[in-house]
Amino acid sequence: MYPLIIGGVVATCMLLIIYNLISERHQLKLRIKQGILLTSYLRSVVDHCQKHRGTSNAVVSGNNKLLPQMIQLQNDIDNLIDSEMSQPLSDFPQWQSFIEHWPRLKQHALAKDLSPQNIVRQHSLMIDGQLMLLDDVMRAYDLHHLMLDSCTRVSEICIDTLRVAETLGYTRAIGSGVCARGSCLAADRILLEFLRISVKTTSERLLSEVKLINNNDLNSSLETSSKAVRQQIDALLNMVDKRVLQRGQLKLDSHEYFNLSTRAIDEVLNIFSIVIQYASQNHTRMI
Repeated sequence: MYPLIIGGVVATCMLLIIYNLISERHQLKLRIKQGILLTSYLRSVVDHCQKHRGTSNAVVSGNNKLLPQMIQLQNDIDNLIDSEMSQPLSDFPQWQSFIEHWPRLKQHALAKDLSPQNIVRQHSLMIDGQLMLLDDVMRAYDLHHLMLDSCTRVSEICIDTLRVAETLGYTRAIGSGVCARGSCLAADRILLEFLRISVKTTSERLLSEVKLINNNDLNSSLETSSKAVRQQIDALLNMVDKRVLQRGQLKLDSHEYFNLSTRAIDEVLNIFSIVIQYASQNHTRMI
């Protein structure tokens, strides 16, 4: 009789272990799925804040034609903050910092009571906090489990892509202000020279990283996207070199500069979209 009891206990324990393992894996899949959604959501928040930095700097620097675009971006950011997607972020200090800081920064942009340098600086600090938040969210939701190949993590590619986009976004913001003012001051020239080098080196590093991804499902689309990134960045840097970093009165409209910069950023973000869409569709077999 005792062997039967012992056997029953062992069988029950084995069933409990198997059930717990299945349950844990199911919870992991759900957590990762939620993390992917939050990652895409935060990317949209960052993108809108970067655009608001560029337009608000141009407006504060004198280009009132971009005021309607700036107000629309403010409404879009408010809607993103108020959406249901933001609720899981309430436990993250960086998110609380952002939603407390944003209303004040928005009012400063409307009132034009900050210098162009200060408006850019305030935005950049806010965006840097958002990128740190994104890194924390991906860790908290176990996105580091997702591998594109034997050595490339989805989370690393996403962060690296957004860092390059931020360098481009900063270049867009500074250049938009310069074009709106109609002259490139010495301080702007030094900063843009630095950013031009930084954009080139960080984008080439990202493209080298992307080229090493060994995934037959992604190789073709990533190769096409990488070519587009290089083409748009070269066009932007050529504009900076030939039409922004020049002496005397500038004849480049800030709207034209903003749009070309945005095309370069959008191509970089397309790499992010390709990777995160692949993860969304295949995360159950990538764990």
